[in-house]
Amino acid sequence: MAPRPWLCAHRGASGIAPENTLAAVSRAWELGAGMVEVDLQLTRDGHWVLFHDTCLERTSSGQGPLHARSLAELRALDAGSWFGPDFQDERIPTLGELLLVARGRLRLNLELKLHGHEDDPADRVVRALEGAALTDRCILTSFDHDLIAELGGRLSARWRLGLIVGAEDWKPELLDRPEAVLSIHHQLATAERLARIRAAGKAAHVWTVDDPARWGALRAAGAEVIITNHPEFEADETPSAE
Repeated sequence: MAPRPWLCAHRGASGIAPENTLAAVSRAWELGAGMVEVDLQLTRDGHWVLFHDTCLERTSSGQGPLHARSLAELRALDAGSWFGPDFQDERIPTLGELLLVARGRLRLNLELKLHGHEDDPADRVVRALEGAALTDRCILTSFDHDLIAELGGRLSARWRLGLIVGAEDWKPELLDRPEAVLSIHHQLATAERLARIRAAGKAAHVWTVDDPARWGALRAAGAEVIITNHPEFEADETPSAE
Protein backbone atom coordinates (compact mmCIF):
# COMPACT_ATOMS: atom_id res chain seq x y z
CA MET A 1 0.00 0.00 0.00
CA ALA A 2 1.28 3.50 -0.84
CA PRO A 3 2.85 5.49 2.01
CA ARG A 4 0.43 7.74 3.89
CA PRO A 5 2.54 9.93 6.17
CA TRP A 6 -0.56 11.57 7.66
CA LEU A 7 -2.01 8.27 8.94
CA CYS A 8 -1.23 7.10 12.48
CA ALA A 9 -1.95 3.49 13.47
CA HIS A 10 -3.57 3.43 16.92
CA ARG A 11 -1.65 0.95 19.11
CA GLY A 12 -0.25 -0.29 15.82
CA ALA A 13 -2.53 -1.87 13.26
CA SER A 14 -4.79 -2.92 16.12
CA GLY A 15 -7.73 -3.85 13.92
CA ILE A 16 -5.82 -6.76 12.42
CA ALA A 17 -3.12 -7.55 15.02
CA PRO A 18 -2.95 -7.50 18.83
CA GLU A 19 -2.60 -3.93 20.07
CA ASN A 20 0.73 -2.62 21.35
CA THR A 21 2.73 -5.56 19.99
CA LEU A 22 5.60 -5.61 17.53
CA ALA A 23 3.36 -7.49 15.11
CA ALA A 24 0.91 -4.58 15.12
CA VAL A 25 3.72 -2.04 14.67
CA SER A 26 5.28 -3.95 11.78
CA ARG A 27 1.93 -4.42 10.10
CA ALA A 28 1.24 -0.68 10.32
CA TRP A 29 4.47 0.05 8.46
CA GLU A 30 3.66 -2.57 5.80
CA LEU A 31 0.30 -0.86 5.26
CA GLY A 32 1.88 2.54 4.64
CA ALA A 33 1.10 4.31 7.92
CA GLY A 34 3.53 7.12 8.59
CA MET A 35 3.19 6.96 12.36
CA VAL A 36 2.22 4.57 15.12
CA GLU A 37 0.72 5.48 18.48
CA VAL A 38 1.60 3.21 21.40
CA ASP A 39 0.98 3.32 25.14
CA LEU A 40 3.92 3.30 27.54
CA GLN A 41 3.86 2.16 31.17
CA LEU A 42 6.54 1.46 33.76
CA THR A 43 7.18 -2.00 35.18
CA ARG A 44 7.86 -2.59 38.86
CA ASP A 45 11.60 -2.53 38.17
CA GLY A 46 11.53 0.62 36.07
CA HIS A 47 11.35 -0.54 32.45
CA TRP A 48 9.12 1.11 29.85
CA VAL A 49 6.83 -1.37 28.08
CA LEU A 50 4.00 -1.10 25.56
CA PHE A 51 0.62 -1.72 27.21
CA HIS A 52 -2.67 0.14 27.42
CA ASP A 53 -4.69 -1.06 30.40
CA THR A 54 -3.81 -0.68 34.06
CA CYS A 55 -4.37 -4.42 34.53
CA LEU A 56 -3.14 -7.31 32.42
CA GLU A 57 -6.23 -9.44 31.89
CA ARG A 58 -7.74 -8.03 28.69
CA THR A 59 -4.73 -8.25 26.37
CA SER A 60 -2.40 -10.81 27.93
CA SER A 61 -2.34 -14.08 29.84
CA GLY A 62 -1.48 -12.23 33.06
CA GLN A 63 -3.57 -10.93 35.91
CA GLY A 64 -3.47 -7.88 38.13
CA PRO A 65 -1.83 -4.49 37.65
CA LEU A 66 1.09 -4.23 35.26
CA HIS A 67 3.04 -1.95 37.57
CA ALA A 68 3.24 -4.74 40.17
CA ARG A 69 5.19 -7.00 37.79
CA SER A 70 8.86 -7.04 36.85
CA LEU A 71 9.96 -7.01 33.25
CA ALA A 72 10.98 -10.67 33.47
CA GLU A 73 7.52 -11.61 34.72
CA LEU A 74 5.83 -9.66 31.95
CA ARG A 75 8.04 -11.16 29.26
CA ALA A 76 6.77 -14.62 30.20
CA LEU A 77 3.20 -13.65 29.33
CA ASP A 78 1.36 -14.32 26.07
CA ALA A 79 0.27 -10.98 24.61
CA GLY A 80 -1.20 -12.26 21.35
CA SER A 81 -3.47 -15.29 21.74
CA TRP A 82 -6.35 -13.18 23.04
CA PHE A 83 -6.51 -11.72 19.52
CA GLY A 84 -5.98 -14.93 17.57
CA PRO A 85 -3.94 -18.15 17.48
CA ASP A 86 -1.59 -16.77 14.83
CA PHE A 87 -0.21 -14.34 17.42
CA GLN A 88 0.52 -16.73 20.30
CA ASP A 89 4.24 -15.89 20.21
CA GLU A 90 3.74 -12.16 20.76
CA ARG A 91 5.14 -10.74 23.98
CA ILE A 92 4.77 -7.38 25.72
CA PRO A 93 7.45 -5.27 24.00
CA THR A 94 9.90 -2.91 25.62
CA LEU A 95 10.47 0.64 24.46
CA GLY A 96 13.91 -0.38 23.23
CA GLU A 97 12.44 -3.09 21.03
CA LEU A 98 9.96 -0.62 19.58
CA LEU A 99 12.73 1.81 18.71
CA LEU A 100 14.65 -0.90 16.86
CA VAL A 101 11.60 -1.83 14.77
CA ALA A 102 10.52 1.75 14.06
CA ARG A 103 13.85 3.47 13.45
CA GLY A 104 14.07 4.79 9.92
CA ARG A 105 10.56 3.57 9.13
CA LEU A 106 7.95 5.13 11.37
CA ARG A 107 7.37 8.23 13.39
CA LEU A 108 6.21 7.53 16.93
CA ASN A 109 3.45 8.93 19.11
CA LEU A 110 4.40 7.73 22.59
CA GLU A 111 1.43 8.08 24.93
CA LEU A 112 2.57 8.09 28.55
CA LYS A 113 0.19 6.25 30.85
CA LEU A 114 1.04 6.78 34.50
CA HIS A 115 -1.12 5.75 37.41
CA GLY A 116 0.23 7.61 40.42
CA HIS A 117 2.55 4.96 41.84
CA GLU A 118 5.64 6.03 39.89
CA ASP A 119 8.51 7.80 41.64
CA ASP A 120 9.32 10.99 39.68
CA PRO A 121 7.84 9.82 36.36
CA ALA A 122 9.10 12.86 34.47
CA ASP A 123 12.67 11.97 35.40
CA ARG A 124 12.08 8.40 34.21
CA VAL A 125 10.90 9.72 30.86
CA VAL A 126 13.86 12.06 30.50
CA ARG A 127 16.40 9.34 31.31
CA ALA A 128 14.79 6.86 28.90
CA LEU A 129 14.46 9.17 25.92
CA GLU A 130 16.92 12.05 26.04
CA GLY A 131 19.68 9.95 24.48
CA ALA A 132 17.50 8.05 22.03
CA ALA A 133 18.19 10.28 18.98
CA LEU A 134 14.50 10.33 18.12
CA THR A 135 13.60 13.96 18.58
CA ASP A 136 12.72 14.45 14.91
CA ARG A 137 10.68 11.24 14.75
CA CYS A 138 8.79 11.23 18.02
CA ILE A 139 5.97 12.98 19.87
CA LEU A 140 5.33 12.52 23.59
CA THR A 141 1.64 12.78 24.49
CA SER A 142 -0.59 12.22 27.49
CA PHE A 143 -3.98 12.91 29.00
CA ASP A 144 -1.93 14.06 32.02
CA HIS A 145 -1.34 17.66 31.01
CA ASP A 146 0.62 18.42 34.17
CA LEU A 147 3.12 15.70 33.30
CA ILE A 148 3.54 17.10 29.79
CA ALA A 149 4.08 20.58 31.23
CA GLU A 150 6.78 19.23 33.55
CA LEU A 151 8.46 17.44 30.67
CA GLY A 152 8.45 20.70 28.75
CA GLY A 153 10.67 22.17 31.44
CA ARG A 154 13.05 19.21 31.61
CA LEU A 155 13.46 17.84 28.10
CA SER A 156 15.42 19.71 25.47
CA ALA A 157 13.42 22.01 23.24
CA ARG A 158 13.92 19.62 20.31
CA TRP A 159 11.25 17.28 21.67
CA ARG A 160 7.67 17.68 20.42
CA LEU A 161 5.07 17.41 23.15
CA GLY A 162 1.33 16.99 22.80
CA LEU A 163 -1.83 17.14 24.88
CA ILE A 164 -4.55 14.52 24.40
CA VAL A 165 -8.00 16.06 24.72
CA GLY A 166 -11.10 13.95 25.37
CA ALA A 167 -14.54 14.63 23.92
CA GLU A 168 -15.69 16.48 27.06
CA ASP A 169 -12.40 18.20 27.85
CA TRP A 170 -11.99 20.99 25.31
CA LYS A 171 -11.06 24.38 26.78
CA PRO A 172 -10.17 27.42 24.66
CA GLU A 173 -7.13 28.07 26.87
CA LEU A 174 -5.51 24.93 25.47
CA LEU A 175 -4.68 27.07 22.45
CA ASP A 176 -2.45 29.25 24.62
CA ARG A 177 -0.28 26.44 25.94
CA PRO A 178 3.24 25.91 24.57
CA GLU A 179 2.85 22.30 23.43
CA ALA A 180 3.24 21.73 19.69
CA VAL A 181 0.39 19.23 19.25
CA LEU A 182 -3.24 19.02 20.30
CA SER A 183 -4.57 15.50 19.83
CA ILE A 184 -8.35 15.84 19.95
CA HIS A 185 -11.23 13.38 20.03
CA HIS A 186 -12.94 13.10 16.66
CA GLN A 187 -16.16 14.60 18.06
CA LEU A 188 -14.24 17.83 18.64
CA ALA A 189 -12.85 17.98 15.11
CA THR A 190 -15.02 20.64 13.54
CA ALA A 191 -13.59 22.72 10.72
CA GLU A 192 -13.72 25.81 12.96
CA ARG A 193 -11.82 24.19 15.81
CA LEU A 194 -9.20 22.68 13.52
CA ALA A 195 -8.67 26.12 11.97
CA ARG A 196 -8.21 27.66 15.43
CA ILE A 197 -5.64 25.02 16.36
CA ARG A 198 -3.67 25.71 13.21
CA ALA A 199 -3.94 29.47 13.70
CA ALA A 200 -2.40 28.99 17.14
CA GLY A 201 0.63 27.43 15.47
CA LYS A 202 -0.12 23.89 16.57
CA ALA A 203 -0.56 20.59 14.77
CA ALA A 204 -4.00 19.02 15.06
CA HIS A 205 -4.17 15.26 15.46
CA VAL A 206 -7.61 13.61 15.46
CA TRP A 207 -8.45 10.31 17.18
CA THR A 208 -9.77 7.66 16.70
CA VAL A 209 -11.31 7.73 13.20
CA ASP A 210 -12.14 4.29 11.81
CA ASP A 211 -14.39 5.49 8.98
CA PRO A 212 -12.09 6.17 6.02
CA ALA A 213 -14.83 8.21 4.35
CA ARG A 214 -14.03 10.97 6.89
CA TRP A 215 -10.29 11.07 6.36
CA GLY A 216 -10.24 13.34 3.32
CA ALA A 217 -12.55 15.96 4.82
CA LEU A 218 -10.61 16.03 8.09
CA ARG A 219 -7.36 16.57 6.25
CA ALA A 220 -8.91 19.32 4.13
CA ALA A 221 -10.12 21.02 7.32
CA GLY A 222 -6.62 21.06 8.78
CA ALA A 223 -5.92 17.77 10.55
CA GLU A 224 -2.22 17.02 10.20
CA VAL A 225 -2.54 13.45 11.49
CA ILE A 226 -5.49 11.07 11.61
CA ILE A 227 -5.31 8.26 14.15
CA THR A 228 -7.09 5.01 13.32
CA ASN A 229 -7.27 1.37 14.39
CA HIS A 230 -7.52 0.39 10.73
CA PRO A 231 -4.61 1.51 8.53
CA GLU A 232 -5.56 -1.38 6.25
CA PHE A 233 -8.55 0.65 5.06
CA GLU A 234 -8.21 2.68 1.88
CA ALA A 235 -9.68 6.08 1.14
CA ASP A 236 -9.54 8.82 -1.43
CA GLU A 237 -6.02 10.23 -1.07
CA THR A 238 -7.13 13.68 -2.24
CA PRO A 239 -8.52 15.81 0.61
CA SER A 240 -11.91 17.31 -0.14
CA ALA A 241 -13.95 19.91 1.68
CA GLU A 242 -17.04 18.81 3.58
